[in-house]
Amino acid sequence: MRNQTRSRTATKILVNECLGTGKMQKNLVNITLAVVTEEVEIILESYPKHPYQQAFSPSGLRQDLIAYVLSRVPNRYTAIDSGESVSNQTVQVRCSSEQLLHIENLIHTGIRDVLHSYQKIDYPLPEEVKFGSRVASTARRK
Repeated sequence: MRNQTRSRTATKILVNECLGTGKMQKNLVNITLAVVTEEVEIILESYPKHPYQQAFSPSGLRQDLIAYVLSRVPNRYTAIDSGESVSNQTVQVRCSSEQLLHIENLIHTGIRDVLHSYQKIDYPLPEEVKFGSRVASTARRK
């Protein structure tokens, strides 16, 4: 416990030194969040309105689904000037086909798992969306 407290104190000091006073402050932005959020929206469009799109509406379980995926993939961050909004800065987000396929598969799995955990109902995935990721279907067509 003592080492943990010492480590937290050292971390706070380091953060304060990095931010400094009078220097332009930066904010960390999770760029993986943008990729996952976009993919969730695209994939949910391929699911039936009931129960999937309704359950995962922005006011529903969508944030739980995004958190489910983000907790299972490596997250990448960038630092932006605190005076700038994220939308004003161009952030290059690159994912390999393998990374994107992994995120898409996690979204499909997360849809089932999140619904199951909240409703205790195991909805079968519709046949047309089972492992029907855009990357996989695009690769098959070529």
